[in-house]
Amino acid sequence: MSTKLHPTFPDTSIHEALPSNVTPLHYEVHLLDLNVKKNTFSGLVNIQFAVNSATDCITLHQKFLNFQSANAVSSVTKTETDVPVSAITKHDDRETVEFKLNTGAPISKGHIGLKIHYTGQIRTDMAGFYTSHYEPVNGGDTEYILVTQFESAEARSAFPCYDEPNRKATFDIGLTVDKEVTALSNMPVLSSKTLDSGKKGPGFDKTLKHVQFETTPKMSTYLIAWAVGKFEHVEAHTLKPYRGKTLPIRVYTIPGQSKNGQFALSVAQNDVDFLSKIFDVEYPLPKLDLLAIPQFGANAMENWGMVTFRATALLFDPESSDATYQQNVAYVVSHEIAHSWFGNYVTMNWWSDLWLNESFATFVGSLCVEEMHPEWETFTDFVTNGVEVALDLDGLRNSHPIEVRVNTASEIDQIFDPISYLKGGSIIRMVASTVGVDVFLKGVSKYLKKYAFGNAKSDDLWDAVSTVSGQDITTSVAPWIRAVGYPYISFEKVGDSQLLISQKRFFSSGDAKPEEDQIVWWIPNVPALADGKTKSATVSSNGFLKLNKNTEGFYRVIYEESLFDNIVANLNKFSAEDKIGLIADTAAGAQAGLMKTSQLLHLLDSLKDEKDVNVWIEMIKRLGILKQLYFSDTKILSKLVAFSRNLFKARFHQIFAEPVEKLSLPQLKLRSMLFAETGAAGLAETITNATNLIQRQSIEPSLKLGVFKTLLGNKETCDQETLNAILKEAKHPSSIDSTEIALKALGSIGNPDKYLKDILSLYFSDYVLEMDYTFLTMSLVENPVTKVKFWNFFKKNYSRFREEVAMWTLDRLIKNFLPRLVSKELYDDIDSFFSKQDTTGYTKGLRQSLDSIKNSLAWEKLAKKDVSEWLEANGY
Repeated sequence: MSTKLHPTFPDTSIHEALPSNVTPLHYEVHLLDLNVKKNTFSGLVNIQFAVNSATDCITLHQKFLNFQSANAVSSVTKTETDVPVSAITKHDDRETVEFKLNTGAPISKGHIGLKIHYTGQIRTDMAGFYTSHYEPVNGGDTEYILVTQFESAEARSAFPCYDEPNRKATFDIGLTVDKEVTALSNMPVLSSKTLDSGKKGPGFDKTLKHVQFETTPKMSTYLIAWAVGKFEHVEAHTLKPYRGKTLPIRVYTIPGQSKNGQFALSVAQNDVDFLSKIFDVEYPLPKLDLLAIPQFGANAMENWGMVTFRATALLFDPESSDATYQQNVAYVVSHEIAHSWFGNYVTMNWWSDLWLNESFATFVGSLCVEEMHPEWETFTDFVTNGVEVALDLDGLRNSHPIEVRVNTASEIDQIFDPISYLKGGSIIRMVASTVGVDVFLKGVSKYLKKYAFGNAKSDDLWDAVSTVSGQDITTSVAPWIRAVGYPYISFEKVGDSQLLISQKRFFSSGDAKPEEDQIVWWIPNVPALADGKTKSATVSSNGFLKLNKNTEGFYRVIYEESLFDNIVANLNKFSAEDKIGLIADTAAGAQAGLMKTSQLLHLLDSLKDEKDVNVWIEMIKRLGILKQLYFSDTKILSKLVAFSRNLFKARFHQIFAEPVEKLSLPQLKLRSMLFAETGAAGLAETITNATNLIQRQSIEPSLKLGVFKTLLGNKETCDQETLNAILKEAKHPSSIDSTEIALKALGSIGNPDKYLKDILSLYFSDYVLEMDYTFLTMSLVENPVTKVKFWNFFKKNYSRFREEVAMWTLDRLIKNFLPRLVSKELYDDIDSFFSKQDTTGYTKGLRQSLDSIKNSLAWEKLAKKDVSEWLEANGY
């Protein structure tokens, strides 16, 4: 049940690829001479190819590699012939290498084996084969971990290969390492043998071992992984047997931290059994390792059988960790294990279908956490931190489709964003809600079994769901996957008993042109618009309250004022998911000029007794955006701060009065957020509490962030002693999450003239790693008195950011902090500054950021009088 592309949909089938004259079948990869002082290594790879067409040259990907020699063997049936390699030619600009075969006549059938000796760099930018380090708890020399991060196209920097997801092969990995370290890879250890090199004297006094791992199943190069270091671990087994025995699951850490892996271990144990059951496909590998890495850029990477994480996404200490990190660990672990099926077992054919990996892991990861901890309200959390985040980004003209054309490797990293993860996950949630989650999972199972150990495209999945559900999901969902954006549904009264319901293209700027509003979207939870052919219809108004139940549909809803007022009068009848959607739709509608911003303020005021933490998250987020709009208008900003103080204080007093041991995880999250927000708004009781807690040195973990932000944000309590205490937490963390928490707080300072220099000195220092720059940056640009100063610092140090920071880090920094710089002067300065730079690697994020600022400026101007009058009329 495939569907033809709409003329405006991108053609994602065209991309840069290596020649198809041969197909890789099997790799033997052996790494040796690993030198952490010089950051070099040697390698030997033996690749077996099937010959597809006449061949006298084999082209492979490579990056930062140097080649010493190569030789080939041609085999037809049982006859083998040595084939000299007459030339090895590198093309570093294309990241390729060509091996010219001296064959006399091209080889047109059979197999070719190519053995290559090469050397490479152990990198320091958290990509490819790289080095990570840590200081031992009990002192001593710095210890090093060697580890890999190959997604999306970095396997080529560790061994020459066909570094494309649809060129799957099997792999034998072998590592020659110091005898005293542990070596890990995708598969279990097959053998470990101590080597006698025969070399004596200085520099040759370390005993080596060769560790050989079992052969992998067919898999993509970006999922290959290994790690070498001094590790300890905790272990469990699956509760259910697989292929006759239970499977080992281990959490590996640096020495002294393994006890903090127990919670993640229990999550992983549950996930493997739960996902094997709901997919009706057993976990495919014989083991699962989870490894915490001191320097790791993302949250985690789903390397098959050896998943790598940053420490805060894997480790949790019940005694010292902020409770909110427990939910994060559960989700990230579940997301990565879900990739064992989505992405690893069945892999997207090309990066244009990245969403097949990430969207499904996003949805299924949430499904896992919901199954383990229903009291955490995971899918309610997903509405505010998933659906609404994606809707905000996808309302920009410079958004991109879920299924997006990607031509070269350099473009891939820019699409690891909320569209690929969260919009895709939202569409999956919408489809699953429509056909039923059980039916949807049966379709998923059918898809997994059909494409096992292979590659697939978007329609392959939707065809499977269509077959099982009996509905043509493939056709219905096509615009949601292949077009940019989404609609808004508008409601207007027609007479006394009818409503006119219409769908129109939504832009945050509110200026969709007729040619941009041609798609008729499938709106499955609105019967009048569910055929995918109807743009408007008249429906009965009898009993009508609100559309988009539980915010299951990926669209905005805009109500005329009388309908909106009726909804606000009946807020107690709606679910938390309904309220989150209503808040976000009202804010988005106000920005687009479809509603008044005063309606948003009225709605927030009406929700001040709300109990649900996720509704509060959305309230705080939208009120924070309003403050960003007016950060340079001290009069309106002070009134918005006063409104915030009044909005938060009653609920904060209620929850702060309750015994902490009786609070659930969502309640602890709410308590922590409201502490931080009331402190930022200058509530006297919060400031007093924060002062007492830091003086008594008795800050419970879940209040650390709130206490730090409160004390730094108020000029009277932001002194050198307080700053030094929080800087110490950033530089010498007392718990797993201390550095992140301190950095999230440090940008809150209320007197930057005194202390900002100390904080900015953390960039490019030995204390703060680039993987944590985002935490500090976001706290600085969300603070009205430091955002311009940070922008000036960034401009002044741009060359260092460009040269010393990994491109994916820079891309994420830019797309996250620029939208907070809302003023005409800043917009012009940003536009002018970047017009003189090479923006390769972050062009998409820059365009989206400029879009966002422009839309915010229009909103600020449009709403200024309305906001001022509402605040004044309500006593602020």
